[in-house]
Amino acid sequence: MSVPVPKGFSELTNLRSLSGFPVHVDMDASNSWCSLQELEPLSQLRDLTLYGIEKVQDSRMAEKAMISSKRHLQYLKLNYSASGHTIGTCGAEAEQQQQQSVTEEILEKLCPPTCLESFILRGGYVGRRLPDWMCAPESADFKSLRYLMMENLPCCTQLPDGLCCLPSLEGLTIKDAPAIKRIGPQFQASSSVAARGSTASTSAPFPKLRNLQLIGLCEWEEWEWNDCEEHMDVETAIAMPCLERLQIKNCKLSCLPPGLASTKRHTLRELYLYELTNLTHVENIPSVVKLDVFDCPELKKLTALDSRLQKIRIVCCTKLEVLEGVPALDSLVLEDPTMDTLPEYLQAVNPRYLKLDCNKKLYESSSSPGSSEWDKISHIGKRDINCIEDSDTSSDGYSEED
Repeated sequence: MSVPVPKGFSELTNLRSLSGFPVHVDMDASNSWCSLQELEPLSQLRDLTLYGIEKVQDSRMAEKAMISSKRHLQYLKLNYSASGHTIGTCGAEAEQQQQQSVTEEILEKLCPPTCLESFILRGGYVGRRLPDWMCAPESADFKSLRYLMMENLPCCTQLPDGLCCLPSLEGLTIKDAPAIKRIGPQFQASSSVAARGSTASTSAPFPKLRNLQLIGLCEWEEWEWNDCEEHMDVETAIAMPCLERLQIKNCKLSCLPPGLASTKRHTLRELYLYELTNLTHVENIPSVVKLDVFDCPELKKLTALDSRLQKIRIVCCTKLEVLEGVPALDSLVLEDPTMDTLPEYLQAVNPRYLKLDCNKKLYESSSSPGSSEWDKISHIGKRDINCIEDSDTSSDGYSEED
């Protein structure tokens, strides 16, 4: 539980770092606790973390903190308490909408300075939309922002269109946003269209983004992103030209967007696909050297992958039938305690190393020379076969190197 800060805190005008500041709201001026507006004189802050933002009920109080005026601020973290700020039950729709509108106004007034390098929003922001300073063209002013994380957005139905205009953004994490069902082309729209005062710019959307994590968008079904290569004249025309690592977890996407498959994409090295319940195939993803697929129950095909792909890990993808186009495969990890037989695609691949985690029955048959299961993997030089149960990964193991 956060303890209120005594009044007089605002006199520490040379303070550089303030972590865990609990928001205290009391309209009685005679009280002895420090309120949000006492942050206003702290103009030298470099790092600031606030807790309990949901306690603020008036956007004027947030405005008095003057966060946007702190010209040295590099790191800002705003924490909401999920238990302290929840949406009401049915029958109180007007009250819910009012609460959400106030929440949106308050975050708007907590706009950071454009010199900010890292911004984290977490805990349970119940607004339906994210603030205007995350939308085009205002977002283009944040020229130093390198890392952005937003976690637990239960009511947001769409992502702001200005994130692609952030010229220095390297890491973007969006986590637990169950109301988002679709990500449209505006998310990775051309910054030449979105940026303020721009004319004929060739700047790429998300020009420096290296790491993208989209986690817990559990109702997300469609990602509309189709870079049209026939109209591309420069290398940077594709969205996210520097993307190195992409992680998608817990959603309903049935396929990856065509925009990922551009032949001009040379930097994407790691692709992690976890708990994509409707995903049926992965294909034409250039430059990837490491692929992780975990608990994708409808996945049937991994095809037309990059010839440089070296490492694949496949966990609990029971319908996978086709694995093709991996001539440089160095290691293959296959984990599934429910498998009764080895997949046929193992006969068509030749990794240097195979790690197999399976149930006892399959462990015994695939470890026995001359059996039909052993024949599927006998051409693989180094094999590490382990017996596991549903939740046990520490059972017997067998390894062989020809």
